[in-house]
Amino acid sequence: MQPGPPYQQGPQQPYPPQGYPQQGYPQQYGYGAPPPKKSNTGLIVGIVIGAVVLLGGGGVGAFFLLSGDSSLSASSSPTSSKKAGPPDKYTAMPGCEKIGTGVRNLPPLETPKGEEPASTSNNEIVYTRSFCTWREPNAPSAMVGMYLSKSKEPGSGAGEAWAKASIENAVDAGGVLIPTMAKATKAVYAKLDSASQCQIKFQQGNVEAEIIVTGPDPSGTVNQTTCKENALKVAKATSEAIG
Repeated sequence: MQPGPPYQQGPQQPYPPQGYPQQGYPQQYGYGAPPPKKSNTGLIVGIVIGAVVLLGGGGVGAFFLLSGDSSLSASSSPTSSKKAGPPDKYTAMPGCEKIGTGVRNLPPLETPKGEEPASTSNNEIVYTRSFCTWREPNAPSAMVGMYLSKSKEPGSGAGEAWAKASIENAVDAGGVLIPTMAKATKAVYAKLDSASQCQIKFQQGNVEAEIIVTGPDPSGTVNQTTCKENALKVAKATSEAIG
């Protein structure tokens, strides 16, 4: 048998055939250069700028917050409450002998005890007292009591304030003011319930003093005019001795 014509396979097709996309490569449509790839540069720059703005804004906000907070703390800090007033004018009281030299015809002086602590409810002062008594039988007697208020805190004025309060109490209790008396800051004829006595109280700086004159008969009645004249002489001598 004669062999037939060879099998016609047709023209050789490239692989893959035309019209099919090559595996692994995207098919391109249309003419011209392929479209440019989208760039992420603008997005990255925008993110960076946004982050800087946010961080910068946060930093500024934190600064103002801290500044405001510190200023509030500074303004709310407690201020000093230290008291201020006149300094203590006196640190000691005069002796009885010095007072006695300023008054004539006083009875004999009893032996004084000297300066000693006095009781007080005021914890801002050191409170001391001193007494002088001139006395003899069947004669008028005189007693001087002096109280010294020394401020525990120098310059606080607590000593003078306490002495002043004592005289104000005497005025409130019905005492009669003495317009001027030697070196006293304020003086008053104090009210007493005893018919045989009269009393003067005065303040001089941080010292307060009381003078009591008693008639010859402690249980009797004394002429108040004469009694007050004698008390005033002793009070003036006491004020001068205090200085």
